[in-house]
Amino acid sequence: MDGARDICPLCGRTFEVLNTRDGKRVVIRGMCSWDKDRVIRFYEKLSLETIYTRFFSIIRYFEPYVNKLIKEGALVIVAEDADTGEIVGIAEAIPQGEVAEGGIVVLEEYQGRGIGMAMARALNRVLHERGIKKVVGYILPDNVKAFRLIKRLGGRLVKYYESMILAEVPVRPPEESS
Repeated sequence: MDGARDICPLCGRTFEVLNTRDGKRVVIRGMCSWDKDRVIRFYEKLSLETIYTRFFSIIRYFEPYVNKLIKEGALVIVAEDADTGEIVGIAEAIPQGEVAEGGIVVLEEYQGRGIGMAMARALNRVLHERGIKKVVGYILPDNVKAFRLIKRLGGRLVKYYESMILAEVPVRPPEESS
């Protein structure tokens, strides 16, 4: 396998070009090897609140996290503004057998435009192709946007902890997940 495929298993794969309600065009595609620095910059642009909502702590240096995604063979979908080339959203899943642990985050100014759902559909498609049966993830109890997305994807909340909730979403054939 060549080096580019080793670090970006979805390199070169475009899933959708989304036209948002406000006229933005967003390309939903696999992360490529040349995206690493852009992905780090994406995370650095997130507000502290969004960082905390996604990671349950405040992180200021993201290179180790992005390196971990690459090292662990994460399947990463990016949403890219077609006009600026800026990465505006990321969905990732780290497969472990028939289950993957995943997460989705979108820049604040791009939230509420269907980007998270489009990335979730693309990630579902890839996971289904690889035989993954479900995605699990942890969410904060006050993350209403995550609850809505999980419900729309046919997921459920399975375990409540003091400071977080474990959610699971079934991976479905692409024709059932739209």
